[in-house]
Amino acid sequence: MKGLSRHLVFFLICFSLIRETRSGGGNCRRNSDCGANALCNNNDYCECETGFYDFLPLTTARSDGCLGNCDELGSTSQCEGNTQCILTPQGYGECTCPENTFGPPECRGDCKSSLQCGFHGNCEGGKCVCFPEFEGKYCDVKTPMKPRGNLYLLLGAAALPLILLVPAAFASSVSSG
Repeated sequence: MKGLSRHLVFFLICFSLIRETRSGGGNCRRNSDCGANALCNNNDYCECETGFYDFLPLTTARSDGCLGNCDELGSTSQCEGNTQCILTPQGYGECTCPENTFGPPECRGDCKSSLQCGFHGNCEGGKCVCFPEFEGKYCDVKTPMKPRGNLYLLLGAAALPLILLVPAAFASSVSSG
């Protein structure tokens, strides 16, 4: 009988530990026994308040509180708009825009301010509109000077002395002759 009661006690302890791990809660008697944004429910287990999540097994409602705003990684209905749930280094879920997008919750476009256009363009409607001589998604690529523009300058510089000389030569031929 002694051996059976030892096994029964061992079974009950293991069962309670498994139950505590799965619920993320742990035994609590009052709300102050739980972590931030967690409440002690009627079954004496800590559970997250509405809108907050723990991230089992990394964080639990009892020990760490419910800091995250999601607990399903990737696209989830827990995140507003086009944001996605990522795991933070602190071990809880956070809704954030996917890479190379800005402006939660819409997460559209390449920019939300002109500063993201590298001082070589303006952010208009979520897109960088580049100044002349710059291009690229963030106006970070300098375009090479166009030879046509330089050709006009070169031709103009060469033609200027001719324009000034022709009338002078014409005037001297008229007066001498």
